[in-house]
Amino acid sequence: MFFIRKFILIVYKVSILSFLLVVVIFAPSVLFAGEGTTAKEGTGDTIVTVMTKDRYTFASSVDHMSGRVSVNQSDFEVKYETKVFGKLPVSAWFDYKHLDINENIPVDLPASLQGRRFGVGTKLPVPFLNSKEYFIGIDVMPSWYSDSASLTSSSFRLPFRTYLIYNPIDTLTDTFVLIAGAQIDVKAETPVIPVIGFNFQPNDRLEFHLASDEPTITYKLDNHWAIFTEYKPTFDEYGITRTSQKGVVLRVREVIFGGGIKFKINDWLDASLSSGLNAWRQFSYPDNAGKADVNNAPYIKARFSMIF
Repeated sequence: MFFIRKFILIVYKVSILSFLLVVVIFAPSVLFAGEGTTAKEGTGDTIVTVMTKDRYTFASSVDHMSGRVSVNQSDFEVKYETKVFGKLPVSAWFDYKHLDINENIPVDLPASLQGRRFGVGTKLPVPFLNSKEYFIGIDVMPSWYSDSASLTSSSFRLPFRTYLIYNPIDTLTDTFVLIAGAQIDVKAETPVIPVIGFNFQPNDRLEFHLASDEPTITYKLDNHWAIFTEYKPTFDEYGITRTSQKGVVLRVREVIFGGGIKFKINDWLDASLSSGLNAWRQFSYPDNAGKADVNNAPYIKARFSMIF
């Protein structure tokens, strides 16, 4: 781990600055639902996407207490998309995240956190509306977020989201998709979170992908290279064991703003490297047993994606 962090630190010092950062700052701080604007590359109506990424947030101080906090987060996701009977779009996915928390602060934080989320979703025509431009999206996402490998009842959540999709069929705007709705998790601190965003590809080089769990704005330099901005809010809650007390909720909050460069290796494989600022960071317990408002810190992230 030491050598990995040393390597990350070296890469960060020579990495591309977070250009175009100002653009994503104006994106609304809400949760987005995934919806593509253009056809993905794959075989027929079935697409399998495998993605892995690693993000290191550098150590920073904490308000009103001594010590520093740094976090290394690894993510893995596999997603299956198909059309049932050749018409009904259905997607199923699994994603896993692991956080290594390195800290020396008075607040009792676990050394690591793990999140596992399954999901299934579909998109249906709007009832009683005879239109090919409007659809309803429904996603159900059973999840286990905890500080151990065990799938316990205290760490289980069943959030779901539903949203209206507007996709005009006019030839001038058929790459535009607007989404608006909400995600609901009755156990969460904020049980209802807005789902809003849009995707738009005005030309072959520029693409706005803001209806996504990880909103981006991408500009293609050529057939292989592209630059992009990124933005991602996090509102996670973990069921952990603190001292001898089980099922304690730990809330993790942050928002990243950054930019980077993407390389399309071939039609099914791409890689990217980005850096930027991790802001509004907080670890807190709802029972007032401790709260750490961590100061802003730079991050660096590597990402690999395959599409079959």
